[in-house]
Amino acid sequence: MDDRRPFPALSRLATGVPGLDAVLGGGLLAGDAYLIVGAPGTGKTTLGNQLAFAHAAAGGSALVATLLTETHDRMLGHLRGFAFFDPALAGDRVRYLSLLRPLEEGGVDGLLEGLWRAVREQGASLLVVDGTAAAEELAPSGFAYGRFVQGLQARSAVAGCTAVLLSTGREAGGFGPAAAHADGILELALAPAGPRDARWLRVAKLRGAAYLGGHHRFVIGPAGVEVFPRLEAALGAAVPAPLEPGERLGTGVAGLDAMLGGGLPERSSTLVLGTPGAGKTLLGLHFLAEGARRGEPGLAATFHETAEALAATAEGVGQELGRHVESSLVRVLWRPPLELSPDQWARDLLAAVAEHRPRRLVVDAFTDLARLFVHPERHVPFLAALTNELRARGVTVLANVELDAYAGPGLLPPIPAVSAAMDNGLLLRTAELGSRLVRVVSVLKTRQVPFDHAIREFAIGAGGIAVGGRVEAATGLLTGSVVPTGGNGEEPAG
Repeated sequence: MDDRRPFPALSRLATGVPGLDAVLGGGLLAGDAYLIVGAPGTGKTTLGNQLAFAHAAAGGSALVATLLTETHDRMLGHLRGFAFFDPALAGDRVRYLSLLRPLEEGGVDGLLEGLWRAVREQGASLLVVDGTAAAEELAPSGFAYGRFVQGLQARSAVAGCTAVLLSTGREAGGFGPAAAHADGILELALAPAGPRDARWLRVAKLRGAAYLGGHHRFVIGPAGVEVFPRLEAALGAAVPAPLEPGERLGTGVAGLDAMLGGGLPERSSTLVLGTPGAGKTLLGLHFLAEGARRGEPGLAATFHETAEALAATAEGVGQELGRHVESSLVRVLWRPPLELSPDQWARDLLAAVAEHRPRRLVVDAFTDLARLFVHPERHVPFLAALTNELRARGVTVLANVELDAYAGPGLLPPIPAVSAAMDNGLLLRTAELGSRLVRVVSVLKTRQVPFDHAIREFAIGAGGIAVGGRVEAATGLLTGSVVPTGGNGEEPAG
């Protein structure tokens, strides 16, 4: 072999499945053979047919060969409910062929010849074989079935036809004898996630591509299969952008801006901890209204209140927001925290950021999103990847986190260690002081800038949030376990 001869790069074949190409590092390699493995009901047939119709819609020719599966009429009837299904392509650029008889009469060798003949006759550039478990069962040995896959792989490469085999897997927890010969293996799974079920996709093997490892959530909906790459895997290679000194963004609350030394640093991320009713949402509305007053685009990502409800709440405390929502200077991304995955939400959020290009973003609240994680250990890397990406896009973030306990022995956030991923921290809470309920605000931390360490009382009135003086007559305000003092910081004598 001449080492000086340049080897051409293998061309990519886009899958047409939202999110899947990102997981695969750019799509399938044309001419390679792939194995899609999963238990019954995990979505193999839907995914295989979606690949075929997407390939045909892009100008290719797809062949779907079936073995021991439902009839083609029933299969097409079931596919009609998906947006990817195009009746004009079925039977034309997407052809269906049963090869059960060649398998029964000639075994895996007969199946291989039948597939190769059909690919050549129809000029297929994508071959999907559904029901390969039947071929695995009829193969006299694992070696014979492996030889069948190897033969299909070699012929597909010569013909420039990408082959996709759909299989339940012959071995529990494994991929059977085909695994060694396949160029790539995608594993689909449907697993319980508390009271819900979650669908997962994992790339177990992929030659010639830098893919995203680990498990990625996917759904089967009206559009078909949609994959949501795990955020920290998709963005993990990005170098964190430094928080450089720059302009301060006012929160819309003059007293709080004074405590922060002039406002929040541009492109920073701020965690707002607070008890229910302390004013977290109102602070976010102040922040957006202040930006709108300056002509800055804003975005609110909410899980409970719609755009109309948020605008009404803001107007009720003297913050002009409704007309900015109507003009789309401020937009609201509302997603109910029900059957939603964090990566799906992040996909929608980043798409809204790319379209609207906001300077200010309020997330109300990250606590609702955190409940959707199947694996809570993802909280910190997920938030770190998200805030780093938002900083790179020039967005200043205010993210609310709700404290469930009104009082306790210590200040414990409900999402441990998540504050490490944020630049700044604020605490809003209610406390009983002198037989009355007061609201207090404290700056817990900021990066690179000095701040006011005092705990200050604030009120919510017709003009919104107003920060007052230091609270001198009590200790324990941050935890809610208030101990009155004599006014000088000392506990009263017993």
